[in-house]
Amino acid sequence: MDTALVVACISGLVALASAAFSGWTQIQVSKRERANREEERRSEAKVVLDRYRGPLLDAAWQLGDRVNNIRNRGFFATYMYEGSGRERDAQRTTLFRFAYYLGWREYVRTQVQLLRFENEQDTRQVAAFLNDVTRALASDKPDGQQAMLWTDEQRGIGELMTGQPPGASSIVRGHAAFHRDYDKIFAEWLERFADGLFSLDVKTSNRLRLVQWALYGLVQLLDEEGAYGGRWIEKSAQEISETPPPGDLTSHEQELRKHLDALRPSTPSLSAKLTPPGHAPGGD
Repeated sequence: MDTALVVACISGLVALASAAFSGWTQIQVSKRERANREEERRSEAKVVLDRYRGPLLDAAWQLGDRVNNIRNRGFFATYMYEGSGRERDAQRTTLFRFAYYLGWREYVRTQVQLLRFENEQDTRQVAAFLNDVTRALASDKPDGQQAMLWTDEQRGIGELMTGQPPGASSIVRGHAAFHRDYDKIFAEWLERFADGLFSLDVKTSNRLRLVQWALYGLVQLLDEEGAYGGRWIEKSAQEISETPPPGDLTSHEQELRKHLDALRPSTPSLSAKLTPPGHAPGGD
């Protein structure tokens, strides 16, 4: 074979190998860069959750406490009969606790892309329980349309709760601002929900039961110091531990029970949290 041809072939093979190696190197660099960006986004999700863990935890605890009082402690019977003098307060404070939770839930949602939030190992379970609350309120499976809030309505209420004027002292509206602006801003979003919520048979509501259980799971995960105990936490743990009623469970309840079952191996101190009363914020 001609020497020049041999040299040309070798040169071609070397060039081809060099190009292939260069291409492979670029692919590996791109993979590493994507992995680094993904890790940064996941780390950011954890940072955001840690930053707003306290107010989200408090909002979830306060709502869970009120839901339990409605279901198990005769809250409406005590305060909403005609002539009690607290009917309006009982209704407005209850609606505020739903709106306040939705405000913090929406704020956290907008700070972190939800898919990234769910892909982070440290935050995946939190995202699951946030979604469980959303589904329990939005689905017509538990109680038909009674006290139902579609996902878009929940987000709308959350947006209104976080739509503070510049210079406001808090991210989410407090009770005074909610009460002041209720008729002008919130009534059209919450009145239909209120009609179903403030009914005589709501204490047996499956929707509120599932909301309470999901909030219980959320509180258990967010409460890293074990500071949030209380009667409703103990009641929720008792209900969850009981054998499910006969018959087919809805897909949502099945999913929620899986998330609750997963709490035990991931939070080894869970049983310890359920025994002592711990510190509980003031509730009613």
